Amino acid sequence: SRGNVVGAEDMAEKYGADTGRLYTLFATSPEKDLEWSEESIEGSWKFLNRVYRLVQRHADAVRGVKSGNAGDSGAAQGSDSTWPKEKQLLRKTHQTLRRVTQDFEKRWHFNAAIALIMDLTNEIHKLEPLDEGVRPEVQKEVLELLTLMLAPMVPHIAAELWEMLGHEEGQWQASWPAFDAELARDTEVEIVVQVNGRVRGKVTVPAGMSEEQIIPLAVAEPSVAQHLAGKSIKKRIVVPDKLVNLVVA
Repeated sequence: SRGNVVGAEDMAEKYGADTGRLYTLFATSPEKDLEWSEESIEGSWKFLNRVYRLVQRHADAVRGVKSGNAGDSGAAQGSDSTWPKEKQLLRKTHQTLRRVTQDFEKRWHFNAAIALIMDLTNEIHKLEPLDEGVRPEVQKEVLELLTLMLAPMVPHIAAELWEMLGHEEGQWQASWPAFDAELARDTEVEIVVQVNGRVRGKVTVPAGMSEEQIIPLAVAEPSVAQHLAGKSIKKRIVVPDKLVNLVVA
């Protein structure tokens, strides 16, 4: 009645329907009100253009190859010269897919999923040029997964990107991809360190460290050490990859 609204048709005409959809999903969580921002919707438009240019840049090189399976020995092992960059790219992609899948299936936090996809896009750009150190089949796998993760939010541009990558069938016919559990596994974890049940610090360590390896690092953390000064450790409680509790007296 006050005319203080933004028309969906006007927004779609100026930015495109996909941009409007991405912006409304990214701006806030479903249970909260949306405060319109012209600057923010332009940010969503720029992001989609960035993804489009990324796929367009590599489309010719990957269109005729078969997408690499990260679990196959070819993609998982690679040559000595290409493996480190491929590993970094595949790990980031499958970690993102794991978390986006969880957001879709359990939490319905589309804004968090979009933020993860944006972070993945930034990581891909950091690793450019992809044709140096990343084989075409691995490039294609990463770009396909990026496209499929975006598809629920921006179906029109995703369908075009899917076609650019060499698929004759529509993107909507593709199943939701499964992440590779080994590649998606965290290589580092942040462990909370408690003294007598109170949080006194945190340490970042390689995932899977044993209790004997973690305790010296936890004790040496400066914010923890000051609470241990002059006291003896009576008991150690360790939850692997999550928590260390030092009971002192």
